[in-house]
Amino acid sequence: MSLSHAILGFLSLKPMTGYDLKKVFDRSVRHFWPANQSQIYRTLSELRSEGFVEQEVVEREDRLDMKIYSITDPGQQELNLWLSTPLPEQDYREAFLIQIYFGGKLTDTDVITLIKHEIKNLQSANEQYTAMLGLYRGKMQQNPTRELFFSVIPLEYGLTSNQSALNWLNKVLDRIETGDYSIIDPIKSEPE
Repeated sequence: MSLSHAILGFLSLKPMTGYDLKKVFDRSVRHFWPANQSQIYRTLSELRSEGFVEQEVVEREDRLDMKIYSITDPGQQELNLWLSTPLPEQDYREAFLIQIYFGGKLTDTDVITLIKHEIKNLQSANEQYTAMLGLYRGKMQQNPTRELFFSVIPLEYGLTSNQSALNWLNKVLDRIETGDYSIIDPIKSEPE
């Protein structure tokens, strides 16, 4: 996924400033697609040069001029094409798994420290996801919409995949702490 398509998606909902886009990213998709302010402004500039967004400048006496971006018809066509096109297989990279792969070069204590740190990170993320899910539930109770339903699905994915990773990490941690270095079938969780 590209940042440009996420921005086009948000601008398809309503015109926004770059600052507004940053707030929307942080409130909605940060858990799987974070973006910083400079990335957003750089991408808005690129989208504008491609004709996918237009900019309206609102002059203000007491502050900097406000630039409001809106999606153009070609931008909407690009977004629709991207949304409806299956993505090619993506390379999966996870630095933590490289650390674990070479964990045999570390002491058990060092590996346990890494695993406990990762567990803490996942638990923290799940707390944030659960809080976000609570907000979405409140919105769904007030006004259930198809769009809101689909915006919750990635959050459910994050919680499900994190919980799966937590379950696995706790089993690995237990195996290291008890000195059980046997290989297991992770689906069956039984020694081979």
